[in-house]
Amino acid sequence: MKNKDKLLNSILPVLTVIAIIVLWSVFASTIDNAFILPSVSSVMESFGALLTSREFYIALFSTFLRSLIAFIISFVFGFVLAVLSVKSSAVKSVLSPIIKIMRALPTIAVVLLLLLWTTSNIAPVVVTMLVVLPTVYTQVISAFNSLEKTVSEAARVDGANEKAVFLKVELPQAMPTVYSAIGSGISLNFKLMVAAEVLSQTAKSIGYMLNTSKVYFETAQMFALVIASVIIGVIIESVFEVISKKSSSFK
Repeated sequence: MKNKDKLLNSILPVLTVIAIIVLWSVFASTIDNAFILPSVSSVMESFGALLTSREFYIALFSTFLRSLIAFIISFVFGFVLAVLSVKSSAVKSVLSPIIKIMRALPTIAVVLLLLLWTTSNIAPVVVTMLVVLPTVYTQVISAFNSLEKTVSEAARVDGANEKAVFLKVELPQAMPTVYSAIGSGISLNFKLMVAAEVLSQTAKSIGYMLNTSKVYFETAQMFALVIASVIIGVIIESVFEVISKKSSSFK
């Protein structure tokens, strides 16, 4: 039964992708307008051209580097603030309205304001941090709040101090969830970065290439860039899901 479920779980995603491609082909053939919806073959041709384009790899590296910088800063601050909030209700009360405000900030308006104060290279990094930090904060708090409290209490009874309890008991238990949050966070970070780059018209970036494709009505290339971004996001999330599962097995 388990083998049957595993086989089914492996086949269904493939069938879903095939169904999407079939529907795409049908709609593209029906509309018959490459500017509105290009054919699958033309998009795959553009995707292949991207893979041989030096401009694409420069843009991809620049976008990913900015995304990584933004995520590392967001994760460090989000993680530290979340741990402080778990340990102190006063800290959580102070941070609660700030996190809510950060969640409610309209991304487009923030990008436009940041462009007045900073450059097109810095604005996407800052706006991405403002969106990702509260997400990381919430996920880390959730990870620690879901821990089995009896294990921590047993360690305290055995004479372990708070530092030892956190480092040797609570942190290892929380890490599988944290790893999963890192994967989804980097993926979200990358998508937000691309969107912010489009608005900021950041040079040598995936966002800039998307913007250029829109201006010149290169719809097939836009689709190819979107597919490339999706593939990168899926790879990142999948890698960290594997890490999360492996860390769970070592607990």
